[in-house]
Amino acid sequence: MLRLWAMACLSVGMLLGLAFGQEEAPAKPTTFRPIPHTLTTVVKVDAAANTITLKGTYRGKEQEWTLKVVSDSKVMKDGKDAKLTDFKEGEQVLVSWKPGMKEIRALADPVTFFAFLRYPTVKGKVKAFDAATLTLTVEAEGKEQKFTMPERGVCCFVGGKGHRSKEGALKGGEEVVVVLRTPDSARAVFDAASWKVYGEQEWQAYQKRAGAKKGA
Repeated sequence: MLRLWAMACLSVGMLLGLAFGQEEAPAKPTTFRPIPHTLTTVVKVDAAANTITLKGTYRGKEQEWTLKVVSDSKVMKDGKDAKLTDFKEGEQVLVSWKPGMKEIRALADPVTFFAFLRYPTVKGKVKAFDAATLTLTVEAEGKEQKFTMPERGVCCFVGGKGHRSKEGALKGGEEVVVVLRTPDSARAVFDAASWKVYGEQEWQAYQKRAGAKKGA
């Protein structure tokens, strides 16, 4: 009897919840945040130990770190995958380290970092672009994926130039990198000829914002 009563109460509660609009709202899609990073200068590279020593300002103090490349570290330079030995003393790089500040999460020159590493990306081939709905369809990893492009701003970089989504610069067949805002929406998209244009735009905008904060 108690069991039947409990089930009855549960059923009534569910009906009342529906009647008064108390059902759970659908979860909002995850908005990807930029990975934390620090601007540093290369001090030295130890190829045998697979480490790089960097110096920079962190939390208001000049510091130096020796960081190790591990299996899931992402290291890039000039828009391509790289090795530690590709970096030279005195070069400026952006680094994101793992908890503990001993291992590298991501390392690259600033423009490459802002193009490829700051946010999650999807690499694939453009199948279609619907300018009316701003929907970009890309074939990646053997399947089609759809992304909603931004309504405003220059976010589509093709042939070395930036365009607004509605200009319809993507015709189909282009190999592109989609920079994600959420799992099904994009911050930007760029082809091989335009990664540097996009990366420089983002890096310069970041520096301008950072400078404004310091001056405030």
